[in-house]
Amino acid sequence: MKGRRIIYLCCLAGGLVFYFFYQQWMSWITLVTVLALPWVSLALSLPAIRQFRGELEAPVFVTAGEEAAAVLWGLSKLPQPLFLGRIMVKNNITGEAFRHDPRKKLPTEHCGSLRITAEKVRVCDYLGLFAFAVRNIPERTLIIRPRPVNLENPPDLSRYIARSWRPKFGGGYAENHELRLYRPGDSLNQVHWKLSAKTGELILREPMEPSRGLVLITMDLSGTPDEMDRKFGRLLTVSRHLLDGDLRHEIRVLTADGPVSCAVANDTELTKAVDRLLCCPAASEGSLLGAETGASWQFHIGGGVHET
Repeated sequence: MKGRRIIYLCCLAGGLVFYFFYQQWMSWITLVTVLALPWVSLALSLPAIRQFRGELEAPVFVTAGEEAAAVLWGLSKLPQPLFLGRIMVKNNITGEAFRHDPRKKLPTEHCGSLRITAEKVRVCDYLGLFAFAVRNIPERTLIIRPRPVNLENPPDLSRYIARSWRPKFGGGYAENHELRLYRPGDSLNQVHWKLSAKTGELILREPMEPSRGLVLITMDLSGTPDEMDRKFGRLLTVSRHLLDGDLRHEIRVLTADGPVSCAVANDTELTKAVDRLLCCPAASEGSLLGAETGASWQFHIGGGVHET
């Protein structure tokens, strides 16, 4: 834009010199034309400028190592006016911010999340001499999901014996059941029809699940990018191992804002929990290792190369 204004000023200076040394009708028309050209361009550009909308395009999720790009687009129903702007990227875990070159790929080598925003976006007239600010461009967040890391010695779940049994929340399939009388609101799918026919009353087979103490996975959101990759990869592996053993559990992670806890009962909740943690700022000090949690079983995730 600066270059276009310099070119116009040079043309204007040339028109003035031409008019000063050659005071004829042609020089007058030339000068008037040069003087009027920016305003004509602005008048023709205003409808397109009023309709102009800026938009950031970036994926929502990728896996660490996959390619991803962020692009700033300009949208208008009329012929597209010129627009300028820059893309800023901030790593939500480390807090590092930098200007992104849209010709290059986003840094997705390590897991985490990137906050992508558009700054100093301006739309110009067709000659590029006038500029108007464009605001309210929605930001984007790119979550870079980790890859699971295999554990040499996964937790042995065979020793987790149920302390008691309780009705399974939401019903569904269960290996153990308890017989009880029908209550209004119960699902007829759980009725034990043969036993009900013998007793003359509606008897239900209520699915039961084991009631255990708090099963807890802890982790500190700190370390180098490679350590963070290993931590989140191990977190995925351990949590899925517990889910395979039908163990609901809690993930508790120390962040810059304090401990963040997420209850996990299935793969969907695990994905949501990891995505949430990938958007948290890293903790600069402290650790949950050895902290009193009241859990009946606790597994702390470390980022060392040889930790299991």
